[in-house]
Amino acid sequence: MYFQTIPIDVDDIVDTAHVTGSDIATAVAIVVVAVLVAMIVRRLMRKWLLKIDGLPDAAASAVWRSTGYLIVFTGVMLALPWLGFQTQPVLLMMFFVALLVVFAGRPLLESFTAGIILQVRSPFGVGDLIQHGDFVGIVEETNARTTVIITPDGETVAITNAAMLSEPITNLSAEGARRTTVHVGVAYGTDLDTAVHVITRAVEGLGTVLDEPPPAIGVVDYEDSAIRIRVWCWHLPSMMDEFVARDQIIRSIDRSLATAGIVIAFPQRDVWLRKPSSDISCEEQS
Repeated sequence: MYFQTIPIDVDDIVDTAHVTGSDIATAVAIVVVAVLVAMIVRRLMRKWLLKIDGLPDAAASAVWRSTGYLIVFTGVMLALPWLGFQTQPVLLMMFFVALLVVFAGRPLLESFTAGIILQVRSPFGVGDLIQHGDFVGIVEETNARTTVIITPDGETVAITNAAMLSEPITNLSAEGARRTTVHVGVAYGTDLDTAVHVITRAVEGLGTVLDEPPPAIGVVDYEDSAIRIRVWCWHLPSMMDEFVARDQIIRSIDRSLATAGIVIAFPQRDVWLRKPSSDISCEEQS
């Protein structure tokens, strides 16, 4: 019954026969006032929101922009009756259009909502090195739809914000340092106290290795052909810092062990050959 009362004739929706110049001026004035009020409110909300600690700029921008659009929309709806429009059918048409937009643009809306969540939670910022799925790179920007990262190979990767929230995000820059692990295998019979001391002296003082937290070196396991020693060193978080740090650590350990006469073990097997017992019996009988 409700929908039967809604006019479907265009003449019933828009009646311009009785619209005067004064009505048009009033409608324009309402819209202009709404725009001015929206500008003032947005400016005041912007100043207020930016003073809130921990609120990302993108999230604050979304709030004050949405508020401004809502004020302008309200002004337009108030002005429509002065131009001969009936607001009930107009609102109903806008409702159906909004439904179509929601269903057709659901992925975009999901990414937009996810972008706001990312900005509010702030698991990373522009310039941070992050790992997400198979991608590792520096965050270039987070916009309304995607998060853009630059990989170490110089490739630009745009990941939808909805996909960003669907998998764990590892922020490799959050702590300001990262740890690199290097394993060294020394031969059986090696003086382990001496080996650990030599390796410790080899990594201490390297330009790419941080003093705090200090390097940690210790014997961790017996392997088939070696005794394994683990070397933990901290360095700056970037991918290039990790590459250079590992290069210097391995080179320095190799030189120091060679100078100390400590053998870096490699896989080897001892093979024992013996004749079958039947062959031995035949030789004894002969």
